[in-house]
Amino acid sequence: MYQFGVIRGGLAVRAASAAVAATLVLGLAACSSSSSDTSAGAATSASGSNGAVDTSHVTLKVATYPAAVGSDETLLKAAGLLDTPYKVSFQTYPDGGTQTGAVNQGSADLARGSSVAGALLAGGGTKENFLSIATLKIPTTLQWTVANKSITSLAQLKGKKVAYTANTTAEYFLLKQLASVGLTLKDITPVPLAPANGLAALIGGSVVAFAGFGGTVQTAVAKGFPILADGGPILKGSLGGLAGAYNAYAPDLTDPAKAAAIADYVSRIDAAMAWTRANPAAWDQTVATATNQPLAVVTANFKLGENDTNSQVLPIQQTAIADQQTIADTFLAAGVLTKKVDVASTFSDALSAQIAADTAKYQAQYAANFAVTKVS
Repeated sequence: MYQFGVIRGGLAVRAASAAVAATLVLGLAACSSSSSDTSAGAATSASGSNGAVDTSHVTLKVATYPAAVGSDETLLKAAGLLDTPYKVSFQTYPDGGTQTGAVNQGSADLARGSSVAGALLAGGGTKENFLSIATLKIPTTLQWTVANKSITSLAQLKGKKVAYTANTTAEYFLLKQLASVGLTLKDITPVPLAPANGLAALIGGSVVAFAGFGGTVQTAVAKGFPILADGGPILKGSLGGLAGAYNAYAPDLTDPAKAAAIADYVSRIDAAMAWTRANPAAWDQTVATATNQPLAVVTANFKLGENDTNSQVLPIQQTAIADQQTIADTFLAAGVLTKKVDVASTFSDALSAQIAADTAKYQAQYAANFAVTKVS
């Protein structure tokens, strides 16, 4: 386990991490004071002048969802923030668990991860080569279990085939939903599938229900499959929204240029999320096209979700770590994990100062977008 910058029970980060973060912040300050270019691509200097960290030689390998589920690439392109001073190579994976797995193997530098992906990797016996470096807060209103019309209650799932995406929050809220009626995974026939495959299984009739999230469940609802149970209330946690993370390949945090690119990238995602709230019509059309859903459905769901809680990327939040520990403990009790996981050991705030500074820069540059907190 890479120990630099690891948060353990809220203790201060190690000196090495603080030094890296301080160096990056000083570089940012020097860059910001001399730049008057307001274009998205010039928001972070790659010139190396005035003491700024030169990221022009960096290629950031980002593991992301396919466009039909909700990709970073689609989001950044729509918001006009894809012109980065470093190169970005996108790699698509079906879910947050496999994205985090790619980072852990070193085949990707950065990925989104659900609240459970890191905990399950940490408890699975595999050497941990990743660290969560930013908190991702997203609405919980599209975390649903949908079923065919013959199933009208969770209790009716007993003995039936139910699809879900393993190692994600979908598995977590399915566990909690089953527990609410006295059932466990042993009482159903669990069918772990990638989101698109789970949707196809439900539509094709090989499973009676599917626990999923985002575009896949929106598509199921649009095709007439009723919502059996809402995972949203289960996932709200301390932040009032689903607390995922951006997970980085741990050795990258010792490379100032790679670390600077990572911090800028996650801050761009936050700025892009703000853009979607300020430009809902354009964003809804983008999503409808990417996911092949009716525009009216996308529009209604986006408004519902963002008005419940705004999508955001934040520096590491201690409350998010506590929420994830609760999720890990639930998986331990269910037998999915076989040993207690210290979730805090998989987090690092080595980039928190840089992320906060980059975010402040984007907030100033795109103040009108960040001012919108409700979608009309």
